[in-house]
Amino acid sequence: MRKIVRSGPLKLWQIVTLLLCILINVSDGLDTSAIAYAAPSILREWGVGPEIMGLVFSAGAAGLVCGALFVAPLADRVGRRTVIVGAVATTGASMLAITFVGTIEMLLLLRFVTGIGVGALVPSLSVMVVEFSTERRGNIFLALVHVGFAIGAMLGGAVGALLIGPFGWRAIFLFAGTVSMVLAIASFFLLPESLNFLLTRQPRNALDRANALLAKLGEPPMEALPPRPERGRRRPGLASTLFAPQYRAATLLLWLAAFSRYFVSYFLTQWKPQILVLAGVTPELAIASGVVTGAAAILGSLLMGTFASAVGARRATCASFLLCAASLVTFGFIEAEPILLLAAAAAALFAIEATFTGVVITSTRFYPAEFRTTGVGYTIGVGRFGAIAGPYLGGALLAMNLDRNFVYPVYAAVCVVGAVAILTGFTRRGAERPVPA
Repeated sequence: MRKIVRSGPLKLWQIVTLLLCILINVSDGLDTSAIAYAAPSILREWGVGPEIMGLVFSAGAAGLVCGALFVAPLADRVGRRTVIVGAVATTGASMLAITFVGTIEMLLLLRFVTGIGVGALVPSLSVMVVEFSTERRGNIFLALVHVGFAIGAMLGGAVGALLIGPFGWRAIFLFAGTVSMVLAIASFFLLPESLNFLLTRQPRNALDRANALLAKLGEPPMEALPPRPERGRRRPGLASTLFAPQYRAATLLLWLAAFSRYFVSYFLTQWKPQILVLAGVTPELAIASGVVTGAAAILGSLLMGTFASAVGARRATCASFLLCAASLVTFGFIEAEPILLLAAAAAALFAIEATFTGVVITSTRFYPAEFRTTGVGYTIGVGRFGAIAGPYLGGALLAMNLDRNFVYPVYAAVCVVGAVAILTGFTRRGAERPVPA
């Protein structure tokens, strides 16, 4: 049955599923970046300091960790579709609620809830794409899904530049929340359940649901379910899955690489507009810069899919980490010229988004189907502790009035750590092989 999805030309329903996953990740990018583009206005309107806004950024990142660690793994038990639909709806509702907040405490709470939804979505979407795309084009489709996040961030910059001036910072949250709610409704009616989940976990009415999906794929129905895999009969723990001897070292190194990526990425995406303002760029241009850096991030994700297929995900990811480190050092030491600053920021976002795609490709190809969402979820979830620490440290350093030429080399050094982690400790047989879906 696996060959129906994993080989041959894409069927219409596979294309529908892949497009939905991409669009959902577009909304994730919009939801995540909205606070960064609203931050300069919130700082002025509420009179709070950078360290307080750093807490707001970190609250969203803490939600991302909880979503990836505690909600995303449920997809291996209750279904990919169930988690995705619920997470999109939660994210949309919390974004709409932000339009009514008037205190920093409520903003912290709602950013945490938004983070839970987004955190649950990224691993679930990644696994869904792997399971619905073909073996030959799987890396490309994973890259396209993560391009969706960059498109959302770019859209956030464009929408913020258009709406925040005339309507205030709440307008961007109203727009983002509406988009997420529309996609939640579309997913409820259009998104199918994973065939792999139905055949391995065999929930209630699994045969009928599998045959309904096979009909949509233009394939003959099954007369009976295959024997249930032994591993699916019990709930395995981390000791027998991610920390089994053949996975332990790679798991820890994947976590370190993901932590390094999120540490740098969330500092860049959350603080970039404000740092550009401090460097002398106008607030309007700082917000609109999201279009330029978002486009660079899209290109990075796309090229990583192709590059990883050609040279291997680990080598490609290591190279993108090192490119990001060089870009950050450049940003820290060049003159305060808007064009040069934007160019360096774009290069850094290009590299760090490519890095994320590489880490996810490595993770999805490394773990088997029975606990793939758990493996990817923990990689992203543990990594997102970096998303908490990175923006918070950035706020603390800016509150100390430290210069760019001190702050940015710190983050460049973290990129070097990530490069070493992703390139060390994997066997060619383990990390580079595509695993059965």
